[in-house]
Amino acid sequence: MWIGPRLWMQGASLSICLLATSLVSFVQAEDRIDFNRQIRPLLSDRCYQCHGPDENHREAGLRLDLEEAATAETDSGTIALVPGDTEASELVARIATDDADLVMPPVDSGKSLNAEEIALLKKWVEQGAKYQPHWAFVAPKVVAPAEVKQAEWPAGEIDKYILAEIEAAGLEPSPEANKITLIRRVTLDLTGLPPTPEEVAAFLADDSADAYEKVVDRLLASPRYGEHMARFWLDAVRYGDTHGLHLDNYREMWPYRDWVVRAFNDNLTWDQFTRMNLAGDLLPEPSLDDLIASGYNRSHITTNEGGSIAEEVRVRNVVDRVSTTGTVFMGLTMGCAVCHDHKFDPITMRDFYAMSGFFNNLDANPMDGNRADHAPTVKAPTPEQQTELARLEQRLKELATKLDAPWQAVDTAQAEWETKTREQLASQAKPELVWGTWHSVGPFRSDLRYLQGQKQGPEGKPVKLDDQFELSTGEKVAWVAHPEWADGEPHTEFEQIVSAMFVYRTIESDQARAITVGVGSDDGVRIYLNGKKVHDKRTPRGVTVNEDQVTLKLKQGTNELLMKIVNHGGGCGFAFSVPEGNELPAEVIAAVNVEPAARTDEHQRTLRQYYRMQISDDAGIAELLDERSKVEQEKVAVESAIPTTLIMKERAEVRPTYVLTRGQYDTPDKEQGALPRRVPEFLPSLPDDAPKDRLGLANWLLTEQQPLMARVTVNRFWQQLFGIGLVETSDDFGSQGSWPSHPELLDWLAIDFREHDWDVKRTMKQMVMSQTYRQSSKTSPELTAIDPKNRLLSHGPRYRLDAEVIRDQALAVSGLLVEKLGGPGVKPPQPSGLWEAVAYSGSNTKTFVADHGPEKVHRRSVYTFWKRTSPPPEMTTLDAPSRESCVVRRERTNTPLAALMLLNDPQYFEAARALAQRAMRDAKNEPDAVVDRMFELATLREPTDDELYRLRTLFDESLARYESDPNSRDQLLSVGEAPMDDELDHTELASWTLVANAILNLDEVLNKE
Repeated sequence: MWIGPRLWMQGASLSICLLATSLVSFVQAEDRIDFNRQIRPLLSDRCYQCHGPDENHREAGLRLDLEEAATAETDSGTIALVPGDTEASELVARIATDDADLVMPPVDSGKSLNAEEIALLKKWVEQGAKYQPHWAFVAPKVVAPAEVKQAEWPAGEIDKYILAEIEAAGLEPSPEANKITLIRRVTLDLTGLPPTPEEVAAFLADDSADAYEKVVDRLLASPRYGEHMARFWLDAVRYGDTHGLHLDNYREMWPYRDWVVRAFNDNLTWDQFTRMNLAGDLLPEPSLDDLIASGYNRSHITTNEGGSIAEEVRVRNVVDRVSTTGTVFMGLTMGCAVCHDHKFDPITMRDFYAMSGFFNNLDANPMDGNRADHAPTVKAPTPEQQTELARLEQRLKELATKLDAPWQAVDTAQAEWETKTREQLASQAKPELVWGTWHSVGPFRSDLRYLQGQKQGPEGKPVKLDDQFELSTGEKVAWVAHPEWADGEPHTEFEQIVSAMFVYRTIESDQARAITVGVGSDDGVRIYLNGKKVHDKRTPRGVTVNEDQVTLKLKQGTNELLMKIVNHGGGCGFAFSVPEGNELPAEVIAAVNVEPAARTDEHQRTLRQYYRMQISDDAGIAELLDERSKVEQEKVAVESAIPTTLIMKERAEVRPTYVLTRGQYDTPDKEQGALPRRVPEFLPSLPDDAPKDRLGLANWLLTEQQPLMARVTVNRFWQQLFGIGLVETSDDFGSQGSWPSHPELLDWLAIDFREHDWDVKRTMKQMVMSQTYRQSSKTSPELTAIDPKNRLLSHGPRYRLDAEVIRDQALAVSGLLVEKLGGPGVKPPQPSGLWEAVAYSGSNTKTFVADHGPEKVHRRSVYTFWKRTSPPPEMTTLDAPSRESCVVRRERTNTPLAALMLLNDPQYFEAARALAQRAMRDAKNEPDAVVDRMFELATLREPTDDELYRLRTLFDESLARYESDPNSRDQLLSVGEAPMDDELDHTELASWTLVANAILNLDEVLNKE
């Protein structure tokens, strides 16, 4: 035989997306077989693993994914496919044989063909075994929808395509959903929150033809829209607040998350959104937002584990960037080609690594150092910080103007100082000061130290405040009492101080003058001169002697200088500079030696600024200088609080890229040579004049010839609204992916999106305005049997809401939700010990500490702190991903854990209590009215008589129980932080809380209808 009896068609990917039996049902036996729709998925499922694109794992020399290969002679001289001749086609013989040793796929593969599938393949061969290019790899084109009978039903092009398929199946579209259902549906879909009763009432009262459109426009303009849209993108780009491996320490990245929210709210066009994410740092004169957006490429997990190899980590990061970009922008499983050619799609290892060249040039240490700000980073001030910095800058300008204005007394004193200084310069007089050249102290660890509040000197000996010590430089330093530290003990101005050195000296000066002090510490330094603070700086970095040079304005006579050098165990030091010659700056000496009448404006400005800033003791000047110092300190405080975020930055020298044998970081195939940066060869190539960098790649994705980008994007938008994409496998548009339910509609949407400037809000509006979207979700057993997944879209969408929407809805209907945009991640309560179970002892996220206060614990879920190795359990229990890798399609499962959490989680119980409290107030505690109000807030309708009876019964039974057991009542009411209305009867409130808890867990509340 021409092939081993148990090899041909053996095995298939575990990610099979389409059952062959459903493929067969698309057409009747007499219809023309469609290769892309019916045959390719079948071959890909059952055959390509052994007879597909990967030549290194190809059996018997047979390749079935290409027509010219499938119809050529194999190694044994037989031909698998002879178009039109089933007798001569070995494929037909092997799939139809009863011989268990010869049948393909092999019996033990678990991929056997049934009778319908065998008949389908035979008929395809009879019809000529014609191949087609894979639909997703051909540029989209507009194909007009078929004529429809119900021509009055479509509200736009979308409906024409949908109705044509519905009618072709012998069905009819469903009627439009009622207005309450419609406003709940569209509000949840566009904002992730339910409508308020007031919004529902306004919509019900609006009888205008465009009433629904006005609702849609209002929702698209809401800041809640951007928050909701952002969470889908954050899944895709694997956003998290921690590194993801080893210590899983905090990573400061939330400015990227906030930028994504702003981008959707501002309706940033998708082409620009794409460029900024992929290559914001490479745009001409990149803005702060451009740089923040480039953090897309830095959102992957990182590590600093001691046993890690830096190059291995770097390669892993590059692979992640390529794989994520392949999924997000092209719907391709690029990562399958890391170790070998892709088994199902025409992506070779050379394709993968050639594309990895775009992402292989980050100027960074791959080891993250366990730092929150793993370089390269950029400071990303919040809008509030930007406003405050602008205010402070303006005030500093105003103070500078005042300090530069004429002051008669000061100007007279300045003239006298200039005369005296010129005379001194002419006589070469030298100042008589006690300090000479630079002195420095190396890392300060044991000279003077506080340990647990005890003052200790060298070798751990106790010291007194008046003790002096001689340091290695020969300098003598002493403790000194000061009003701020009258007891000599360490204080907390620099957070938790474990070590501090006080250096106290007196300076005698023959006149008012300025000297320079050099200071340095890896934690902080404060300097006081004559009782006033003149320097206050936190320096969280390695110490450098003379790190900061501080100018001190000495008065004539005795001056008292006190320095407090703070240290947490690292290095610090200090130094003083008093040159043996005159200490005036050269530009001041030059200006003062010019006769007043001959001075230029620049001379005058130099002298005025130096005298007023460094010499003058005028009270008015001093007051302005004090204010300026305070404003500068405020500015430093604001700047030090500015968050950072990770960005991309290219190396100056491009790093060469090689194919890695077996995908191993340390086995580059240098015999093949370095690879040029390019896209996969089966796709249109980059234009010759395009830059061969990430910006060139982004622009290529946006071209008309690129077949995937627009399709993949609109498919995900459709998935967000309908629960399932036109291509169900939104993460895989390749051979293993599913066939589009409406391919012509997908192409039309893709082209329309591109040709209308990649306008996201316009596309979202177009979808929710369609009659397809507005259909009732009611169905029947007969319709379910015909179309179980609603792929024909003959009725409206219905599915369980996502984790974030369920939580946010509970907070919203209860009145607890805090609608604040942006900011660092917050930590709502969760079971204790979860973080400790996955963390190392040195991790700064080892122990979970819940936030307190409604402004944090009642924020939207998009702002919940995301620890990758232990994601928020209220999210993952409802199928949110861990954010360790790219996810563009969430699974939906129903497990007892979901019900257990929703019925018992403290936040949901807190929401139930707040809902009960709200209803009791609104309904003036009249029992039936309380039920009605809770039901209205949660479901937007009145309860039926049966529902009312059951809920009243639950209340009555609970009331009796809590009246006899007040401890249980108090325990239930103690959950959460929401304020409790003490004017309400607590026993009744606890009972109504259980009713509210039941309502919030109704299938109708947890599902999209």
